[in-house]
Amino acid sequence: MKTLIACLLLVFASSSAAAADESDTGAPTGIPIEKIIASVSHKTNRKFVVDPRVVARVNLVGQEPSQVTYNELLTILQLHGYVTFESDGYVVVMPDANSRQVPQPMLTKGQTYADAQIVNYTIQIQNGPAAFLVPILRPLLPQYAQLAAWPCSNALLITDRYANVKRIEAIVKALDVGTPYKPEKCEGPTPGKRSDS
Repeated sequence: MKTLIACLLLVFASSSAAAADESDTGAPTGIPIEKIIASVSHKTNRKFVVDPRVVARVNLVGQEPSQVTYNELLTILQLHGYVTFESDGYVVVMPDANSRQVPQPMLTKGQTYADAQIVNYTIQIQNGPAAFLVPILRPLLPQYAQLAAWPCSNALLITDRYANVKRIEAIVKALDVGTPYKPEKCEGPTPGKRSDS
């Protein structure tokens, strides 16, 4: 019986020590993300609206929160699963799962954005059906991104972060070789003619 009590006391002492160590190291570390957003807002004179689901602590090494630029903020938000979009003079910060349903800039040739900025882009395919590329490219995109083929113009529509859009464009350029492809002709209903006749 004495041995059992001694063992129980030893287990209790060990678990108490482990709990004490956990409370020492279990304290939140890093900088609240809203503090970094506030700093960038002050520096850039941008107004932010932050979704209540945006909660994170950022471990910055070698940089003070006051030194973070807007483009660096986008990268920090990407790391934590958040995106931004601009609406009515505000920069809205929200979870990236909603990025396809909000307005994002339409990228055109020659434009550049921050690597972590979500953009929309169309890639014209010359030498094969655009739809054939979708199953090849889709695994290279994150879950929140969009990739679809439009057969009438034989183009791909992609919504993703700028850096990945440029990577996908380079891959498409390498794959889009061979005999020129003529897409199927797509026509709408004839004006004045009923579609059910």
